[in-house]
Amino acid sequence: AGNTITAVMTQARSITAVFDDRRTLTVNSAYGGASPGTTTTNWGTALSCFITNTPVGGVGTQYVANGGAVLSNDYTQASATNITLTLTNDATLNWAWQTNYWLATGVSGSGTVNVASNWFQAGSNVVITATAGTNWYFLSWAGETNGCGLAGNTITAVMTQARSITA
Repeated sequence: AGNTITAVMTQARSITAVFDDRRTLTVNSAYGGASPGTTTTNWGTALSCFITNTPVGGVGTQYVANGGAVLSNDYTQASATNITLTLTNDATLNWAWQTNYWLATGVSGSGTVNVASNWFQAGSNVVITATAGTNWYFLSWAGETNGCGLAGNTITAVMTQARSITA
């Protein structure tokens, strides 16, 4: 029972206590894709841990793995999606994710904007300037401009959501 044995001595016996020095790496990833996941292995085992599914997301929002941290064990951050370590303690690996929103920019009429459509980090401020074409003038901004700062032909898009903004 557990670490106790009762040996009924009805014959000669050879009994050996076997000890194991195993450690557990608990892995947390809000958007999955962690390899390996939570694992138990022998003390001193070298592990390569990585994210397999970055970026993750659908229309307008994406999540990008941007590093990890291991609590209670030394580790090396090889890249934003790869950590190596030698497991010497029970430890926890927490993968961090960054949220990005899609900003679609465009023009109506003849002119340009200085920011191309792209993914931008949640909470960032994207300053977009419109330049009118020859014989044209800037009239206004259209689209998801709620919460944005407007100053003439410049708009500061606060990336709290996916946005489509047109000059």
